[in-house]
Amino acid sequence: MIDTINPTAKTVGILLGSIALGLTFDWRVNLAVSLLGLLFLITSSRTEPARLLKVALPLAVISLSYFFTGWLFSSEGAQFATSAGDLTLPTGRDLVNGLNLSSRIFAFAMLGISYGMTTDSGELIASLIQQARMPMKMGYAILTAVNLTALIKTEHEQSRLALQVRNIPVKPLDSKPLFTMMIRMVRWSERLSLAMESKGFSENRVMQLQMQVRTKDVLFAGGLPAFIMVLGFVLI
Repeated sequence: MIDTINPTAKTVGILLGSIALGLTFDWRVNLAVSLLGLLFLITSSRTEPARLLKVALPLAVISLSYFFTGWLFSSEGAQFATSAGDLTLPTGRDLVNGLNLSSRIFAFAMLGISYGMTTDSGELIASLIQQARMPMKMGYAILTAVNLTALIKTEHEQSRLALQVRNIPVKPLDSKPLFTMMIRMVRWSERLSLAMESKGFSENRVMQLQMQVRTKDVLFAGGLPAFIMVLGFVLI
């Protein structure tokens, strides 16, 4: 479902939704947003269950710690958003405060996780260039930085091995392999830039990946923050 949303529209919707969520302070709104983010992840073909589990477990531990902190160490100032319809007993208000704090962290995190795991980097850059008018050079620079992360790690390991082969001691935080890696990466980037220019990869070229803004993209960009705001006003 969320995989087919235009990445620029998805970015706008998630960003405005996060701002709208920041204007509310109710655990029921946070729970609804968390379930919505979980629905995005479940219906996405790009979500890796193992990766999601690695992210969700620490998040659950952090949210649980905030729940007990807000519940056991609450104060009158921290309960400013507790409505009159909540439990009237002091312990009940403390419980609601704990739910507000823990669910708030989980809701924000679920929005970010659902965006990060369901968005393709190539589609995002292409959409930002075509719909958000990002300069072509900036878009390729970001895409190159994302895709070269593994190469940078490999180059650093090779630089360390090259020094060790020459019987040069390398400490864990030694700058010698880092300096060698930087020189090799600069030379590699220069060769890559020259190769792209020789093959016509200029700002005037036609992109193979064409991104479009459809009705459902506009509805997502405006509907998600509107849903959170309306839900927040209804539950006040």
